[in-house]
Amino acid sequence: MSREIEVPFVKVNNTYLPLLKVEMECPKLGKDYLIYALPDSGSKFSITRNDTFLRCFDKSSLKSRLVDKVMISNLLTPKERYGIKFRFEELNYTIHIPVAPLDFVNLGEGIYPSLIIGREDLFSRTTICFDRNVRLIIKANDL
Repeated sequence: MSREIEVPFVKVNNTYLPLLKVEMECPKLGKDYLIYALPDSGSKFSITRNDTFLRCFDKSSLKSRLVDKVMISNLLTPKERYGIKFRFEELNYTIHIPVAPLDFVNLGEGIYPSLIIGREDLFSRTTICFDRNVRLIIKANDL
């Protein structure tokens, strides 16, 4: 059965972004951690902010989560990707996504994505439509 949700854009530093609310599993805190995710169909792989990643995981909890190593654009060394569970609030859906921890630009003022969702992950299960800089419509067929 097909579902459709609408995600409004949030204005951050004079830029409008569709930010999804996501709960990331966080063994260090003993509970899920609420973060914001930015869908990016231009990126192949999903990445998470390194500081968010280190807040939730330590080396001992990562050994069994290693998925693979990938080359991310413009990086000279392969990055390890780990299978992490995410619950997308707007979709009411939980999925394991392989993510690589990486430092990337903070958009400021407390609202910044902690997760950038690449096209290999969520996009393989959904249809995404952008309505200018007003809203993002996600049609999920098999979620």
